[in-house]
Formats: sequence, structure tokens, C-alpha cells
Amino acid sequence: MVLALLLCLLCSLVAFGAGYVLAVARLRSVESVQSAPSGGSNAIVVSRLEPTRVAFTALAAEGTPEWRTAMQDLGARLRGAGTRLVVFVHGSFVGNDPLAVARLLEAAVPGLSDLARGLRGLTRTQVSRALGDLSNFPRDYVDALAAATGIEAMDFTWSGENHHAARVHEAARLARALATHAGGALGPDDRILLVGHSHGGQLFALLSQLIGRARGYEELVGAAVARGEDAGVLEDHLACLRRCVFDVATFGTPPRYDFALGPRFRLLHLVNHRTTQAARGASLRGLLHTRRGDYVHHLGAPGSDWPAPSAKDRALNERLDRVLGVGTDLRAWLRNIAAGLRVSPHGHTVLVDYGDEARVVPNFWATGFGHAAYTRREAMLFHLRLVADHFHPPEEEPPVASAPRPRAWMGPARLLLPRRRSPAARDG
Repeated sequence: MVLALLLCLLCSLVAFGAGYVLAVARLRSVESVQSAPSGGSNAIVVSRLEPTRVAFTALAAEGTPEWRTAMQDLGARLRGAGTRLVVFVHGSFVGNDPLAVARLLEAAVPGLSDLARGLRGLTRTQVSRALGDLSNFPRDYVDALAAATGIEAMDFTWSGENHHAARVHEAARLARALATHAGGALGPDDRILLVGHSHGGQLFALLSQLIGRARGYEELVGAAVARGEDAGVLEDHLACLRRCVFDVATFGTPPRYDFALGPRFRLLHLVNHRTTQAARGASLRGLLHTRRGDYVHHLGAPGSDWPAPSAKDRALNERLDRVLGVGTDLRAWLRNIAAGLRVSPHGHTVLVDYGDEARVVPNFWATGFGHAAYTRREAMLFHLRLVADHFHPPEEEPPVASAPRPRAWMGPARLLLPRRRSPAARDG
């Protein structure tokens, strides 16, 4: 199963690369994409906000006294601001049913639901074991952050299917997981920090639309119901969440869905991008050496969804296109990747130079095409400080934006194996 998933991912990247070359050849003269109304647009809306540029710095090694002190201080700051829970959400293809095998099995033979459940658990366990912290939030990552900060943390596992209907369904499941967490212990004005990698961040956009009853709310609820959710129960969960406050940080999430922002829903995006380059990803040059940062972020543009395996989901996706924008469309995808936009029109974007560019030996596999930098254990402190400084800035400490130039912090190329923890980290 793991080998099949990795093969599918590799084939997708090859297909993306071929389409990318074609797009750049045809549309090199395209400098920007015209702004379009929210919803049924086939193009990314250009942001007018100027992104912040920072450089990654390994602030302290995990498990050292300096690391523990820094994590405790950040945890105290977040708790003082009312943060009660941190939720980590992985991206596509590393979920528990990215190819919808278990879902198709349940639909074909309802009596095999237990087998499908076991298959989901096995898939997620094996994928996480194979990847470790490569484009993935493993359980020990979540536990380490909770122990170091004193803030409860949890991970949310979803299918990882790459299309509209699946993401809408998973956003409804996320609402249920949050509303019922610890027996519904979250109270009014409790603050939740949501951290999503890759398309996991799209679930937050959909959640914001559901909580805010944004335009297209009925279509989103209808799609969730068509995938097995109860409309009344979902509304009860959303009513509970409307009393909470959300800080949202996305890591390498392609600009796809609109966010329904407000005083109770704040947003920050982190994108792996060289600080000396324009805020675009419109070139495939340097892919083997990760010279332009996160290539998966660029290639996950609107139009890049996979066709759903079932006719029911394909029909749902056609209807959701009118609300969420184009999902599966080669021509729209070519236009959007030619534009090469890095900055989301919603919230604030920080372009981070992680220093993961290789000089001689290709490192695309070890860096996940530049998409793995966000989930590395050694970047946990850096990310937490960046997020805390943005949402709850310190009174006297200097901002992280003043960090020095990056150094090559990611280890030598490896074949999708989890990084071994240092003795200090294990003892901590």
C-alpha cells in the first residue's frame, strides 16, 4: 500500500512537471491574473498585501535547556492569550485513504465497514512510519510540542483525497472533532490554534466558510450530507465553534479556497520561497536542487485536483466548482501555474527561506520538492515563535524577521525515511 501511494505521488509530480513546462512555454508572457469574484473563478485572486520575508534559523537544538526554556516561554505566552488547544492537520496523499479504497469498499459492501476502518488505520500508520517528519506531522511531533509548551495538542487525520467533495466532508468532520473534543470542554472565547500542512490548510478555509455561513454555505452542507454527515448535528457543532476564537497557520498551502475572515478567525501563511526572488514560482528551473523553494505549493494550484473515483463524488465536485472555484481542469491549472502566485489574498503571507537549496547533489527527494521543510522537528521552535510573534507579539522581544541569513539545515538526501531523534531530544 505504501509503495503504491508513493508511486502515485511520483507519477503525479511527473505529470505536474510535464504540464508545467507546457504552461510556461505557452503562457510565459502572463505576468498576473485578473482579480475575479469569489466562488466560481478559474483563477487565483491576486493579493495586494505585501508578504513578509524571513530566513530560517535553527534557534536551539531540541531537548537542550535553551530549547526547553524557549518553548516554555512561548507556551506561556499562548496560554496567556487564551489558547487552549493546538490542532495539527496533515496534507493530501499522507492521509488514511488518499486513493478512496476504503470508501469504495464501504460503498460496495456495507457489511465490511470494520475492514475499511482497519484499512484506514493501517494506511495512515504505515505512511506516517515511512515518512516520519517529511511532509507529515507524526504523533511524536505533536506530543513533543504539547509537553514542551504545556498546551494540549492533537492531530486530525483525514482521508487525504485530492478533490472538493472530500475536503468539504473532512472539514465537517474537523468541526465535529473540535466541538466534541474532551466532551465538549471548549468554552466561549477559548482560542484554538490550527496548523495545517499543504492541502490540510484547505480544510481550515472550508471550516471558516461553514462557521461564518459564507456564500455557498448550503452547497457545502449539502455536499457534507451527501458524503454521510447529519445536517442537524453539523449545525450544532458549528454553533459551538462560533463561540471560539481561531488562529490559523498554514504551511505550504496553495491558494485555493476563500477564507471567511473576521475578528474570531485570523490567518497566517508560511511558504518556502527564496528571499531574494520575486514572490512567484513561475519557473521549474532548479527543481532537482530545490532552488526556488516549495514546488508542490506552486503545482497545487486551482485545477490540479484528481478526478474523484466515484460518479457520485464527481457530480458533487461539478456543483462545488461553482462555489469553490475550479477543481479538476487542465487548462485552468496551466493558467494558474503559469501565473506562479505565492501569496494568498486572505490573511498575511510570510515567505521563508529555509536554506534547503542544494549546491551540487540533487535533493528534491529528501526535501519533498521543497514541501517538507515545514514539518521538520528541528524547525518546531522556529515555527512556534513565528506564529506566536504574529498572533500575540511580545512587548519587548525583537521580531523573528530580523533573523540572520539561513544556513543549510536539512540533512543529506535520504529516501523518505524518518529522521532519527538526537539523544538530547529523546531524554527530553
